[in-house]
Amino acid sequence: MQLTEILTALSTDPEQMSRGILRIFHFIGLSLGMGAATLLDLMIFRFFLGKVMTEQSLEVFEFLADLVSVGLKLLWVTGLGFLLFYWLHDPVKLGNEKVWAKIVIVTILTVNGVFIHRTVIPFIRGQVGYRMLEGVALRRKMLFVTTGIISFTSWYGPLVIANLPQLNFQVPMVQILVVYGLVLLLILTVAHFVLFGSEIARFGRDQMRVRRHT
Repeated sequence: MQLTEILTALSTDPEQMSRGILRIFHFIGLSLGMGAATLLDLMIFRFFLGKVMTEQSLEVFEFLADLVSVGLKLLWVTGLGFLLFYWLHDPVKLGNEKVWAKIVIVTILTVNGVFIHRTVIPFIRGQVGYRMLEGVALRRKMLFVTTGIISFTSWYGPLVIANLPQLNFQVPMVQILVVYGLVLLLILTVAHFVLFGSEIARFGRDQMRVRRHT
């Protein structure tokens, strides 16, 4: 009897039920992708500090990377579902530039994710039995760390933006993206200074010596 009452209550407002289903799967996609991406970044940081990559660790890496992909796909499906829902039932919300800022950030996240799967993961496979980034050129190290930071920032960015109702219909998309870019740049600068400060300084000194002798 109670189940029948629940189903009846849900069926009386199909519009709200559709919105609720989209929210549930959107939250699942966000939680899955963001959680897996955070663990992946923490593992990369752990091995970056000198741990040897093993077959078991590689399996965990690849499993987490697959979870990130699933979460990202769910975000896209539900995000496009929300756009369709707004177009059909609440077109005013399509004018909320915060929505489009989130889509731009998720697009950046997607492009970065493709790069990670095509470049970083294959590289990690070749690191089994070695310390992460051992013997790798400075520029390549910085590139790999940059992809991880873009992933981290771009997963948490939409979450923060979504929970700031003050931005609704008030702040242009460009301004939101500028703040996102500045935060990303700040994190990148701090991370590169902490991780590569000594190597960058050594590289600079070597370049100065080369110029003096040419």
